[in-house]
Amino acid sequence: MKMLINALPYLFLALFLGLTSCKDDETNGEEMSSEDCTDLASVFTIALTTEGCNVDIANNLGTTSNYSESVSGGTRTISFNSIPNHLVGTFPNSGNPNTISEQNNTFQMTTSPSLASNVTIAQGWIQGILFSGVTVDIYTAEFFTGSSGMVNMQWNRNTLQNVDDLGLDCNNAHVQPTGKYHYHGIPNAYGDALGVDGTEMVKIGYAADGVPVYYLYYEDDNGNIVEAQASYELKSGSRGGDGITAPNGCYDGEYFQDYEYVADSGNLDACNGRTGPTPDALNGEYYYVITNDFPSGPLCFSGTPNSSFQLGGN
Repeated sequence: MKMLINALPYLFLALFLGLTSCKDDETNGEEMSSEDCTDLASVFTIALTTEGCNVDIANNLGTTSNYSESVSGGTRTISFNSIPNHLVGTFPNSGNPNTISEQNNTFQMTTSPSLASNVTIAQGWIQGILFSGVTVDIYTAEFFTGSSGMVNMQWNRNTLQNVDDLGLDCNNAHVQPTGKYHYHGIPNAYGDALGVDGTEMVKIGYAADGVPVYYLYYEDDNGNIVEAQASYELKSGSRGGDGITAPNGCYDGEYFQDYEYVADSGNLDACNGRTGPTPDALNGEYYYVITNDFPSGPLCFSGTPNSSFQLGGN
């Protein structure tokens, strides 16, 4: 299917992430200029190896990982239990006090995805489900909290950072209080179990809009398999907040809003997707890629997500 995305939909994503340059904010200009951000050290961090993942959680729980799907009338129905079919880290741990437990979920999506006229911001949604039986949840439910205790939900804390220990394992995953194990970044042990070696494209699941999800590599215009790179960069300068009602300090990657989409800085669009040939569609289709850099997965949906993926809707 032919999929062309114009620039307009991404304006909505830009507004959501607060991508307007701080240099244009005359109100906070003096406050922002006082911050020296020339030698910025990014706090972004992401596990790139399987080190530390040695727990066979399905065996420990005396259960099996479950992922099953059926197709009827253009709808794909997926049932899963959030027990990964690969090794995981130890939970609870110092940064995550929760214990993995079996979850029973059913999601639905279209089998014929197409691009919508506008992208849908993925916050408030589960981004996708992988064949491992585990969901992709890029966003967090954590926001800037000032010294007064006021929460500013315009500043969403990024999981892939080293300011706070959130107990992520080698799969850039951890556990919710409900016991749900979920990914915030690339699942290294799953890729290792699949034998991903960069010689071919490997489909690992579906996003909420029915678009396929691939692991790290894609086929370029010359037929070469190359590593995908997201098109996000840290903003320059200071956030300009007062540290009480909004965060101050340099844009360093602690918040999603520290980043901006820069077209063509990588080889993926603002939703971490692209159009090209895949093993399932030699003439090309639109797909997402899980990457080793920010944001690692889709921050938005280029198609129309099924409501079963909406938080609180399943």
